[in-house]
Amino acid sequence: MIELKKEELLKSRGINATLNAGYHLLADNFKTIFRHVWPYVLTYAVMFGAWTVFFESLAGQIHTFADSQLVVLMLVVMFAVIIVLYARTFMMLNGQSQRWNLLRSTKLVGFYLLIVVVFSIIVVSVGFLSGGTEGLAVLASNPENVTPETMQPEAGLMAVRVLIVTVVASILLLIFCLPIGYTSMKYMMEPESKLFPTLLGKYGRGLRHWGYIFVCVLVVALCIGVASLVLMLPMYVVQTVQRIDQMGLIGGDESGLPSWFGWLNFGVSTLTYFVYAFLGFVELFVLYYIYGSIEARRKEKELMKIE
Repeated sequence: MIELKKEELLKSRGINATLNAGYHLLADNFKTIFRHVWPYVLTYAVMFGAWTVFFESLAGQIHTFADSQLVVLMLVVMFAVIIVLYARTFMMLNGQSQRWNLLRSTKLVGFYLLIVVVFSIIVVSVGFLSGGTEGLAVLASNPENVTPETMQPEAGLMAVRVLIVTVVASILLLIFCLPIGYTSMKYMMEPESKLFPTLLGKYGRGLRHWGYIFVCVLVVALCIGVASLVLMLPMYVVQTVQRIDQMGLIGGDESGLPSWFGWLNFGVSTLTYFVYAFLGFVELFVLYYIYGSIEARRKEKELMKIE
């Protein structure tokens, strides 16, 4: 069992106190956390660095069946690495075994993927129905006069409508997912909890504290975002140079980059993701104290009712 120096979990906290507790949980125990998770974080960084280089080499397009197989394989490995990293991290919070946390983390990540798939289907369907049907109607009514020039207004209108649908769907996804941050932590912290009864059954409780969760997550996201602007700048520069070179190759020009540039991209990306992963621990630890604060408030209300 890994012991961390941490504040009392079940304690009603305000926004500042919650953010402060999450930050100090990482800062005060950084050496211990680093010693126990660095191999998993390094694996995570290597996989995402390799994914970045591979995706850049494809120029965003899958050309062959072998490419698609490699993409699927890399995605599976990346999700497996994320699950193992989650399990190792929660071992330090809930005191359960790695096997127990691996099982729970697998179910939790699978639930997240289900949410992403469902929302993606909804966004694509609504975007197509709101804009894509008009273009098809023009094509069906007068196919002999359809040219790229005549379809351009319809294509532009469809793009605007799809963008609006995407923005609205993203806002709705944010509203929907914030309470799940609380229920997910509850599922990982309480051994007797079940997946769907906890994630969905306790959803209303998290929704009642939506504003509290939103402000905490927003402040952490802004802080991480500002830090990322500096942290990821070298990676963005390297990737921009490679994209410009690839655009030249598509236009028929010769590559102006040295043969080792791909390794440079991989090294910079891996180092960036390695540091960025530790920034993500702050958000996870803030959610940890959000869960504790909400549970403490619930118990206080129950005690008041009894009295």
